Amino acid sequence: MSRKYIVKVNNKAYEVEVEEVGRKTAVPPPPAPTGPKTISVTLPPAAAAPAGAAQAPPVGAGQKAIPAPMTGTIIKVLCQQGQEVKEGDVLLKLEAMKMETTLSSPLAGKVAEIRVKERQNVSAGETLVVLS
Repeated sequence: MSRKYIVKVNNKAYEVEVEEVGRKTAVPPPPAPTGPKTISVTLPPAAAAPAGAAQAPPVGAGQKAIPAPMTGTIIKVLCQQGQEVKEGDVLLKLEAMKMETTLSSPLAGKVAEIRVKERQNVSAGETLVVLS
């Protein structure tokens, strides 16, 4: 037997269906529900980074950050600091979910900074390379 509920999480409503399994005793079924029940759940705000956690330095004026498109592992760094690159030159290779992604330069410029190394795990949005 399953029941439908509406669950609110951070003021967003989700309709869920819950089915009871593994019932071993003979208990009469509860009366049929007259409508969905509403349960409110408020999650605490996301925890801030600990005070001692290192923050990545901001990108300077006139520079372009190349972020990780997804969480994964850097498998190959194909550029060097100070190297001149053209638009489309391959900078890094990232592995995510057993698939390899090539990250190319979106513009011509100079590699100002490489913030990752091979076999390093990275999060989506993390700055990998800075171009100037």
